[in-house]
Amino acid sequence: MDGIWFVYLVLAAFPGLIIFAAIYKYIEVSEAARWPSAPGQVVVSKSETRHVKTGVNSGDTEPRNFAKIVYEYTVAGRKHRCERVSIGENLGNFEVAETIARYPVGKPVTVYYKPTDPSTAVIERDVPPGLWKGVTYLVLGMIAVIVGFIVGFRQIGEFFGSVVRDPREAPFVAACVGFALVAALVIYAIQRHVARMAQWPTVPGRIDFSGVREFEELDDDGSRWRTRHRADVRYSYEVAGVRYTGDKTGTTARVTSNIPALVKPAARYAPGAAVEIHYHSENPAESILRPRTGPLWLLWLIPIAVLALGYAVGR
Repeated sequence: MDGIWFVYLVLAAFPGLIIFAAIYKYIEVSEAARWPSAPGQVVVSKSETRHVKTGVNSGDTEPRNFAKIVYEYTVAGRKHRCERVSIGENLGNFEVAETIARYPVGKPVTVYYKPTDPSTAVIERDVPPGLWKGVTYLVLGMIAVIVGFIVGFRQIGEFFGSVVRDPREAPFVAACVGFALVAALVIYAIQRHVARMAQWPTVPGRIDFSGVREFEELDDDGSRWRTRHRADVRYSYEVAGVRYTGDKTGTTARVTSNIPALVKPAARYAPGAAVEIHYHSENPAESILRPRTGPLWLLWLIPIAVLALGYAVGR
C-alpha cells in the first residue's frame, strides 16, 4: 500500500509543479505591473543562436533560435540597454520572425523598468492572452487523467485478478497492459508527427559544423560525472529573410558513447555541404534534415515485449 501511495504522490507532483510555476509567474507579473516606464528605442533586431542545456544531469547543449531585440532607454540621466522583451520565459525556437517584425530597428517603445535596478526591464509586461485559462485547463486535465488512471488501474487489477492463474500477479499484469497501451499511443503520436515532418516545405541550407561533441554527464546513480560523446552537426538556413540554425538530422534519438569514433557524423554532412532543410511552416525555427519514419517501427517492439512479459507472468 505504501508503494501505491508513493506512485500517487509522484503523479500529483506534475500538476503541483505547474501550479507552483503559475503562482511564481503571477507574482512576477504583479510586480512588473507596478514598474515605472520610460521611452526607449530599438537599436538591434535580428535572429541569434544560443546554446541551451538539454538536461539537469547533463552538460550537453543544443542550438536554439532567439529573437535578439536590444533597446535603449534613459533613467535619471543614465542610459541603459536591455534585451529582455517580455515577462515570460523564452526557451527559444518560438516566434522568432514575429518578434523581429514587431520590433524593427528604430522603433520607439515604452520600457518598464525595475525601480531598484533600472537595468532590469521589459517592453511587454502583460502575459499572453488566455495563458491563465490555458494553465487552468491543463492542470484540471492532468488531475482528471491521474484520477482516471488511479480508478482505472484498480478496476483493471480486479479484472485481471479473476483472469490470471495467481491473483497476486494481477497488479503486475495490469501494469504491463497499461504501460503497453500508453507506449503504443506515444509511438503512434511520434510516427504521425514524423509523417507530417516529411510534408514540411523545404529550403536550401548549408552545413556549418560537423564533428564530435564532448560533454559531461552524471551517472544514473548520481555518483560521478563521466565524459560522453555524440555526433554534432549544425546547419543554417534562411526563411523570409530570417536566418536560423538547427542540429536535428534525423528522427531517432541522439546516440552517445564514451568512444568518439563510434559517433562520427556521416560523410554527407561535411562542413560547407549544401543540404535540403525541412522546416515547420508555422514555426520556421523548428527544422530537420531527414524526416524518416522507417526506423521508428522498431519502437513497437517495446509494447509488444511488455505485453508478452505480462502474458507470461499471468499464465
